[in-house]
Amino acid sequence: MSARALWRDVVAGRVQLALIPLAPILLLPFIIVAFVVLFPLWVVSLAVLSVVRGLAWLADRALGAPRLKPSADHAFQWVLTFGGLTRKLERR
Repeated sequence: MSARALWRDVVAGRVQLALIPLAPILLLPFIIVAFVVLFPLWVVSLAVLSVVRGLAWLADRALGAPRLKPSADHAFQWVLTFGGLTRKLERR
């Protein structure tokens, strides 16, 4: 089919371009990267930081002074809020 014949069919209403799912096809690479790479990496980093937070809490209990826990809490909150992005959006 030539481009001229396709255009003639579109103008005549025989081909509906709205039925072609372009948006999902164009967004598919971004969806794959987000859900296959970024989301699992975020979950793993939250799990690791939770363990670090627990170890910092135990170390602070053993030392008797809160030295490590505040910085571990800050790192955990930073990762939990996607690098502070949600806080920046709340300030606007």
